[in-house]
Amino acid sequence: MRSLAHLLKPYNLEDFLNNNWTNKAVAIKSEGKKDFAHLFSWEKLNHLLNFYQLKYPDIRLAVEGKVLDESENANLIKLCQSGATLILNQVHKLIPEIAEFAAEFKADLGYGNQVNAYCSWPEKQGFSSHYDTHEVFILQTDGIKQWYVFADTIKYPLTDQKSSSFSPPETPPYLTCTLHPGDVLYIPRGHWHYAIASDEPSLHLTLGIHCKTGIDLLEWLVGELRQQSEWRQSLPLRINQDSIDTSVNNLIAQLQGYANSKNLGEEYSSYLDSLAKPVAKYSLPSQAGFNIFPCGIQTKYRIPKFQRVRISELPDGDGYKIVVGGKEVSLRGVTAKFTDTLFSTEFFTGEDVMDWLPDCDWEIDVMPLLSRLVVEGIIFVS
Repeated sequence: MRSLAHLLKPYNLEDFLNNNWTNKAVAIKSEGKKDFAHLFSWEKLNHLLNFYQLKYPDIRLAVEGKVLDESENANLIKLCQSGATLILNQVHKLIPEIAEFAAEFKADLGYGNQVNAYCSWPEKQGFSSHYDTHEVFILQTDGIKQWYVFADTIKYPLTDQKSSSFSPPETPPYLTCTLHPGDVLYIPRGHWHYAIASDEPSLHLTLGIHCKTGIDLLEWLVGELRQQSEWRQSLPLRINQDSIDTSVNNLIAQLQGYANSKNLGEEYSSYLDSLAKPVAKYSLPSQAGFNIFPCGIQTKYRIPKFQRVRISELPDGDGYKIVVGGKEVSLRGVTAKFTDTLFSTEFFTGEDVMDWLPDCDWEIDVMPLLSRLVVEGIIFVS
């Protein structure tokens, strides 16, 4: 969890996980140990506004607790002059530095995320008190902002349990803090909060971590059970309750047997990894099948950064299955040492691969293997 540990400095990672994660908000002062200017700044904000055709809802404005609809967003500058908070959604898809930042967190924590940017004006409140349905880290990049965090009123709300359907707590905030550039604020899912910029304009990023829940696990399991005829079969006619009871009890017993016969945690993790998308998907012209060996056996290759890799032996023992970046590739005739070494090395050459596979021929075995990995986007020509 290097990315999270670095974000939390100087707060101890173990203390955070034991005392705060999903449980209690905490404000972390930078103490000069970090800043976020490389991720986002006024210059980068203006670049996005000037050179990208941003559309609603990826660009929104909020005034006094109300998010304006698309028709009200026409005069952005005028609304900002009047104090409207400017929101840019999914800036991790627009700014390379934020894309790498988000990708590293996704690889470390194992769950998807999103980064939004907020621009606020002095002594103006864009949002009324609300909670989010995901874990939130606030990264103050410029200016000063005052935050108020309140206890939750619904524990661990799901994505469809929005705060707009509930009333905020009447108790006072349990955390009040002022964020300066480089400071971080963590707010657990479901904890109410709002903020007001101080006496200067404010920029901050929000990193939202979309953890999976037991409900998500059950929804995946339903998809698995759909493949079994016993679960697609009609329940008995409701002529008498005994027949329904017997059928339901039989299904529950089958479910218990199914769960006991499989490592559902491992299978669910593999499923989540199969959905993952790499931060860098393309590497042309090599991915189109050209210039894969520009320097012959001395050609240098690299593994795309920030990806979770799962390696398992094929059922017949003749190779390994690789799940990485949302792709699944079976490699036959390779060794465990090869797969382990390949994905623990950032850069390598064709000559290195020959050392890892000493019994293989360069032209007959290794060139086709590397060509396939390049074309599939598993490795890139460097």
